[in-house]
Amino acid sequence: MNGKTICLTILALVLSSAVFFVGYNEVKVPKTVYKVYLDGETIGLINSKDELESYIDQEQDEIKDKYGVDKVYLPNNLDIEKETTYSNKINTVEEIYEKVKDIAPFTINGYEIKIKGVEEVSSDESIETTKTVKIYTLDKDIFTEAVETTIKAFIEEKDYDEFKQGNQKEIDNIGRKIENIYIQNNITIKKTNISVEEQIFTNSEELSQYLLFGTLDKQENYSVKAGETVEDIAFNNKMSTNEFLVANPNIPSADVLLTAGEVVNIGAIDPAFKVMEEEYVVEYQTIDYGTTYEYDASLPKGTERVKQNGVDGQAKVSYRVKKANGEIISTDPESTETIKSAQNRIVIRGTKVVSSVGVSVGGVWFWPTEKPYTINSPYGYRWGKLHEGTDIGGKRNSNIYAANNGVVAESGYNKTNGNYIYIDHKNGYYTTYSHLNARLVKKGDVVEMGQVIGKMGMTGNATGVHLHFSLWRGYPHYGGKSLNAMRSLKFK
Repeated sequence: MNGKTICLTILALVLSSAVFFVGYNEVKVPKTVYKVYLDGETIGLINSKDELESYIDQEQDEIKDKYGVDKVYLPNNLDIEKETTYSNKINTVEEIYEKVKDIAPFTINGYEIKIKGVEEVSSDESIETTKTVKIYTLDKDIFTEAVETTIKAFIEEKDYDEFKQGNQKEIDNIGRKIENIYIQNNITIKKTNISVEEQIFTNSEELSQYLLFGTLDKQENYSVKAGETVEDIAFNNKMSTNEFLVANPNIPSADVLLTAGEVVNIGAIDPAFKVMEEEYVVEYQTIDYGTTYEYDASLPKGTERVKQNGVDGQAKVSYRVKKANGEIISTDPESTETIKSAQNRIVIRGTKVVSSVGVSVGGVWFWPTEKPYTINSPYGYRWGKLHEGTDIGGKRNSNIYAANNGVVAESGYNKTNGNYIYIDHKNGYYTTYSHLNARLVKKGDVVEMGQVIGKMGMTGNATGVHLHFSLWRGYPHYGGKSLNAMRSLKFK
């Protein structure tokens, strides 16, 4: 071996040793990656969050086609956080996609609309809180159009458009004018990524149906029987007349004659919000004549004769009305101008002895409030609950009268009815008078038909000044059965 060969051999050994020791002492360098969590559990590491988002977007053409969107986003329960690690176990975006595609719904960009529930006095005059509703849509304009359509289910389209445009006619002598329309609920709208598993509304027609009925399956068909009226069908299916008309927009009023075999919708409405309408009304009202009695000791007891026939009067009345979803919830009288005074009917009776026994249901009973008056809410179903009486509007502290002879069974106060009076007419029937401002009789008092027993008010769970008047066969609420006094009785 010559000297040159020896030198080359030594150099090769030195270089190989250097490589060995350098490799042996190599230091690992940390790298920045992204940790992926599904519902808080780690499912892998990836090099790029953007790559995963891009891969998901390109794989979800079906979602894009279904909703007409350009981009699909990560599931809402998938979190990605930046992390520094020494690990070489890095997943591909394809591997992460396969792990989540069937168990975590992807999202698209849109709007979450929350309609907050409100406290209200329900049809049985107890306080309830309506439900809070969440709605998802891709376009805010869809919601705006649906709200407009829903409002027009409760307010005549012509009246609503004139109010919005400021084109309402001023009241000339008599008429009515809308002073305000608003939604009582608090509504919030925020942009967000919506899970494709949510119900996402893409057109205003479907959304307005949902806002009105609480479902997309609004139809529950019913075939009209011979002789049935709108009021009959509504009551028998636990609906108010107004609810029935809202569910059947092709039927213009409760007075329409239905034909046997005609198919109507009895699907109960369940509005997502309260459409409030405030209206000013000026109208002529008939003042029904009353009946007064004179007593003659020369006539046999129980004998009666008419001394003077009654004549109705007329008044020009102005008042403000507040409605919720088409139902009157309060009236506020403004003024009453008597155009023609009523002339009472005068009846002469034989020697009077006040009896605690009232006339039968077939006889003539006494109207329980002053006249003129308004019927704010009739007996019947509202929102699926039976309103077991008639709400009669009038002035605060106006007189409330006993509808028939009887004995006061209860005179008290509770949170629901406020000041109330129950009268036992000793003929199997009772009447009740609620929300009084004052009670003028006590338990055990014998009262006469037409006697002032209290003053009209709005105590208890009442949304306006009115008398809640009800008729019962048997003791009220305790085994008794409520009846529609406006149908069952004749009043004078």
